[in-house]
Amino acid sequence: MSKRSLSSLQLFLVPIIFLILAIGSLAADRLAVPDQNLTPAQIHSIMGKAKAEKLALTRAAYKMAPAGPYNVTNYDVTFYRIELKVDVPTTTIYGNVKMAAKSLVSGLDTVDVDFDATLTIDSIYTDDGSRLNYTFAGYRLTVALDHPYDLDSQFSFTVRYHGTPTTGGFQAFSFAWYGSVPVVSSLSEPYYAHTWWPCKDRPDDKADSLDIFVTCDTALYCASNGTLLDTVNNGDGTKTFSYKVRYPIATYLFSVAISKYAVWRNYYYYGTGDSMEIVYHPYSDLYGYSLSHWAITPYAIGVFANLFGQYPFINEKYGMANFEWGGGMEHQTVTSMSGDWFGYYEPVVVHELSHQWWGDMITCNNWHDIWLNEGFASYCEALYYEVKSGEAQYHSYMAGMDYPYGGTIYIYDTTNVNVIFGSIVYDKGAWVLHMLRHIVGDSTFFDILRTYYNSQYKFKDVTSDQLRELCETVSGKDLAYFFNEWLYGTYRPTYQWTYMNELDPSDGKYWTFVSLEQTQSSPPLVFTMPVDLKFTFSVADTATTTIFNDVRRAVYIFKNDVPPIDMALDPDAWILKTGLKINWKYRLIPFALDSGQQYEPYNDTLIARGGSGSNKFTVISGALPAGLSLDTLSGIISGEPTNYGNFDFRIRANDLYGSYKDSADYRISLIPGVGLPGDANNNGTVNALDITFLINFLYKSGSQPPIRALADPDRSCTINALDITYLINYLYKHGPAPLMGCAK
Repeated sequence: MSKRSLSSLQLFLVPIIFLILAIGSLAADRLAVPDQNLTPAQIHSIMGKAKAEKLALTRAAYKMAPAGPYNVTNYDVTFYRIELKVDVPTTTIYGNVKMAAKSLVSGLDTVDVDFDATLTIDSIYTDDGSRLNYTFAGYRLTVALDHPYDLDSQFSFTVRYHGTPTTGGFQAFSFAWYGSVPVVSSLSEPYYAHTWWPCKDRPDDKADSLDIFVTCDTALYCASNGTLLDTVNNGDGTKTFSYKVRYPIATYLFSVAISKYAVWRNYYYYGTGDSMEIVYHPYSDLYGYSLSHWAITPYAIGVFANLFGQYPFINEKYGMANFEWGGGMEHQTVTSMSGDWFGYYEPVVVHELSHQWWGDMITCNNWHDIWLNEGFASYCEALYYEVKSGEAQYHSYMAGMDYPYGGTIYIYDTTNVNVIFGSIVYDKGAWVLHMLRHIVGDSTFFDILRTYYNSQYKFKDVTSDQLRELCETVSGKDLAYFFNEWLYGTYRPTYQWTYMNELDPSDGKYWTFVSLEQTQSSPPLVFTMPVDLKFTFSVADTATTTIFNDVRRAVYIFKNDVPPIDMALDPDAWILKTGLKINWKYRLIPFALDSGQQYEPYNDTLIARGGSGSNKFTVISGALPAGLSLDTLSGIISGEPTNYGNFDFRIRANDLYGSYKDSADYRISLIPGVGLPGDANNNGTVNALDITFLINFLYKSGSQPPIRALADPDRSCTINALDITYLINYLYKHGPAPLMGCAK
């Protein structure tokens, strides 16, 4: 017979010595760490996946329950009074839950409440005892209020019910066993609070406060949220624990954990004479183990308080309680922890603690944005080890969260718990914050976190877009590109890079050409990122510069006194990426082409490096300015442009004796010229009238040329008969085109 089916009498008859030996053996097995060198990614995989796996082992009839009615927006919950009686032998709970709320519309006469119809409602009544009508089916309870309520008016009612809760999500409400000891616990994330108590089960409607009363067998102890006010022996084999919560709290963070705990306490000291109690609830046989493994908690609270702001629930407590589930759950002020080695593992203790800031104090508005909870908590693990062990440990820890897989951090499908809590929101979510830190700089990054802590979202909820806007406000940077690509894009950039040096004989310095290409085939095809390049000139001489890469393929140009002997891309791993350094083969070097002036002679040269050194250049899109031409073998662009403006075109270069080719975009900018060379009378054309104009000017006291340079077509810097001859030859004898003169 399974221990789960033992009656309370049978439990009593089990020999005490057998119980002690069995639990001792169980504890020894559970506390054996399978791998002392777990990577952060492995830890987060256990957090996100082992949950459901363990549930599947203990529940043969595991099934998903649908999400609650997220369209309920016509009232705002302000308070719950929750009274629960838990009967272990019959796996039954008896509840009285009062909801107080404010109407958000005029004429509110019915309200929808999330609740599971597998439980039985005994009655629904007002504060004066008047019964209310209701309908109840599936996961929706609709209550007819005693009268219509105006906008902002308050109403309340109490639901009395009983039954055995069904399992949903990771657990919801569980009757389980630790050896032969009963363990009753809740884990409602993401939307399964309604499977065991009536509520508005969505993270964006936090109650301002809770009163909690839990009645259980006198041999058991109940851990719950907030401050323990009293424990009353009822004289009937039960006792009642009363807690109060006076900080806003989301429904999924309300917790009940009941077992035979060996409760112990210590304190977090945060000022002269100021302290907060920390309450630990390990299984009785794990008391000694908990003393050593949970004792880091006060130090860890101090780490995060110094980084972000004071522990958010400083007037209540922090605590942990063992339960029968394969991970940890950040219930507000009382984290639930697996009763095996995992629930005592330092990174897990730190992760769940940090949720008190990011997840509990500030909660994701909806489950699409769960990375705002889990990504932040995972990143806090790295921050903790940075404070504790230094910068190198921080980078090593981040490397352990490398995420090479597809999918988006923004969770489109929120109907499946395992999709919501995939490793991507933990590991890649943490990398988003790591990369953001480098983009905005250390000082600004921690200003962002402290501002976030003290923002309008404190004790409320937030979306990714709202976080982005806050980051932009604090940093003064446009970060839309970053959040869009990393939250909604898939995979990560794959970089290929190379470099070459070339002496510039004009000054004896060296050009360094860096070729960088993104080769990923999934969207986005271009990740826009600042990228660090580290040049090594000697063992003791290095220099790091940052480029802003926003194109798929580019060559960046630098000049140095001496040529670097090596180059590394993103040497400190601030970008979630893959990369490959390759040999230089063949590239167009995108020196900016010279600007020029309409009608003035122009000359500049396209440059390709690599291959055989012999090239063919071709304009493949756009066009050169009229009057300019490209010598396809030398790459020289020359002529006299007849128009002005910005002219964009794309050049392809081919290695004449190999298969190499490359393309690049160029621009020539031309300002308006002073006029058309040879247009002596400045009427916009060169013709016989200009010859007549010059004859009249030189020999018949005619008008002065409006622009003397235009009347000097042979560019002799003097206007004379030779200019007349020059124009006659040009117009009638196929002579050379007029030049822009230099006559003053």
